[in-house]
Amino acid sequence: MNDIRRWFGWLIMVLVVHVGEQLLFGIDELEEFKQVAGVYYSWFSNPDYGSVVMVGLIVLVGMSFVFAAMFGGKWRLIPAGFFGVSGVIESHHLVKTFLHGAYFPGAVTAVAFVTVGALLLRAVIHEWRAMASGETTAAAA
Repeated sequence: MNDIRRWFGWLIMVLVVHVGEQLLFGIDELEEFKQVAGVYYSWFSNPDYGSVVMVGLIVLVGMSFVFAAMFGGKWRLIPAGFFGVSGVIESHHLVKTFLHGAYFPGAVTAVAFVTVGALLLRAVIHEWRAMASGETTAAAA
């Protein structure tokens, strides 16, 4: 669990720097997000309902992660695994840099984001396997 805590802490720090990089050099993803949000809001007769549903779902996911962490056992690894995968998904900045043939905002810190996300995910998988084989102590579970 110490590896998970370490990499999760680093992922938080990388997130702050990553957002800073995008604020300084551009948030090209905003247009993509607006398109997706437009489609989402079109599902509702009143856009305010869409906002309430979105906030409710975000809070539900956050509360589910906290509950899983409090529940213990393998469940506590799910939130960390989710954020590890999220870190790896930030590789889209690198892909877009490659496809555009030029810097895409967020690409520099995406290297750290992907690396730390992968290391977090590796630690989660290692812990999951150790729990499955009974190698962990009751205190760790």
